[in-house]
Amino acid sequence: MNEDLKGYFYIIFATTLLGSIGVLGKLIYQYEPDPIKVVTYRAVIASVLLFVTIAFLDRKKLKIKTSDIPFFASYGFLSVTITFILFFYAIKYTTVAIATILIYTFPAWVLILSIFILNEKLDKNKIIALILTFLGCVLVIQVYDPAALKFNLKGIIYGLICGLGAGSYTLFGKKATFNYDSQTIVTYAFGFGALFLLLFCPPNTLFEKSYPATAWLWIFTLAIVPTIFGYSLYTRGLKYLEAGKAGIVATWEVVIASLLALVIFGEKLTLWQILGALLIFLGIFVIKRMKS
Repeated sequence: MNEDLKGYFYIIFATTLLGSIGVLGKLIYQYEPDPIKVVTYRAVIASVLLFVTIAFLDRKKLKIKTSDIPFFASYGFLSVTITFILFFYAIKYTTVAIATILIYTFPAWVLILSIFILNEKLDKNKIIALILTFLGCVLVIQVYDPAALKFNLKGIIYGLICGLGAGSYTLFGKKATFNYDSQTIVTYAFGFGALFLLLFCPPNTLFEKSYPATAWLWIFTLAIVPTIFGYSLYTRGLKYLEAGKAGIVATWEVVIASLLALVIFGEKLTLWQILGALLIFLGIFVIKRMKS
């Protein structure tokens, strides 16, 4: 398997796992309705498990240069803390559909910023793929449904900044892969992200309410499956694939989220959503056909 193909494999596998976030969140909200608390649990549990596992298996991977601490702190703050929090504020002032589609402006942010930050090239195939996948996301998320349209300037601003934050994960991650292993990168990104989240949700508030075993099962599943494994695989994929390409391929997450909602909650897929999924697949195919 050549390096380019490895990159696509890791990114698609990663976004398949990341597609479970919405379903797991819906299951957890039955027990804990505060989204800030949920994302804090997610980040704290994931970062602790990562640190402990790596310390036990390969302690060398915990070593980073002192000069890189500000980089990882910024990474965690922008890509984890800000992104996690602003998504739910975007939902508060708009709707889930609008907030989600604003987040999925992140491939465009990545495509544009990667030119200046990573010296990647922009060509017509990337633009075509970006348009196809974005239109696909719009259809899958059903933004065409009048019930899903609730525009609010504050919510739109939160959503767009959240999209930029989501894009920063790819950009920071790609830059970090030049010097560090993917496990090291994810551990410190979520470690710093968790520390900043604890400023918004202090430790004492995390233990003021008891949950049944089922709730903890879903919380730990959220922290382990899409967070630890999903982000680790995605970051590993960045080692082999351009950031711009990775951002576009990552829209596959929307398709998986819809399929899981269909299987688990019985949510029906409309013909427009199926068309949207096909457009996303076509956009990924266009990117895959490009020469590195």
